[in-house]
Amino acid sequence: MRVLVPPGSLTLGGTIELDEEESHHLAVRRAHSDELVELLDGAGGVARGKARLRGRVWIVEVDAVELRPPLAPLTIAVGAGDRDHFGWLVEKAAELGVTTVVPLETERTQAVATRLRDRHVPKLRWAALQAIKQSGSAWAPAIEAPGTLERFLARAAGGARLLADVGGDDPPVRLDEGPAVVLIGPEGGFTNDERSLIDSAGYAAIALGRFTLRFETAAVAAAAAVAIARGRSAHG
Repeated sequence: MRVLVPPGSLTLGGTIELDEEESHHLAVRRAHSDELVELLDGAGGVARGKARLRGRVWIVEVDAVELRPPLAPLTIAVGAGDRDHFGWLVEKAAELGVTTVVPLETERTQAVATRLRDRHVPKLRWAALQAIKQSGSAWAPAIEAPGTLERFLARAAGGARLLADVGGDDPPVRLDEGPAVVLIGPEGGFTNDERSLIDSAGYAAIALGRFTLRFETAAVAAAAAVAIARGRSAHG
């Protein structure tokens, strides 16, 4: 059974009082006193300890702590379309080891009435944490506030730079653990002017399948393709 705690709160021999949400989680799961639980702080910290009920709040006495190494950097930058679809994307990205999710404001996202906005980002960050509680990953992805494509491309980006495009080449067979960035357009894709900016920034087009994918499906396919390519490199 896993619970979430604030980053940096895990100390060997310490006692952590779980917040209301995590206490409720243990109650719903019918946890019993002295049950062993795993604690995740979303920033690499993993601990184990015994849970005990104190009044209506659960506490955990920590008897083992581990700081796991960071994941290989993988940024998925996606046109900030429908916020509910984006929420699903964030959950799957967390499960697949994406380290950063960047919602992009593009010409075509401006016309989406239900598009992701700044005020929705806290909910996405919560969703990312819930996803690692399910998957067991020690690291939650960073979820950035929506920003323009131009601002994103202006960043210094090393490593692999890939653009999801149904007309592109096959995804790389192997990738090392260095930084990787995958750009994914909104519904309708990037405009010609945006595509020119992307091409000038050195992004290589890759096809994630034979057909045009929704942005959230493309993000999952891209994360899986990178994970598989890195796995091949790691195993020779």
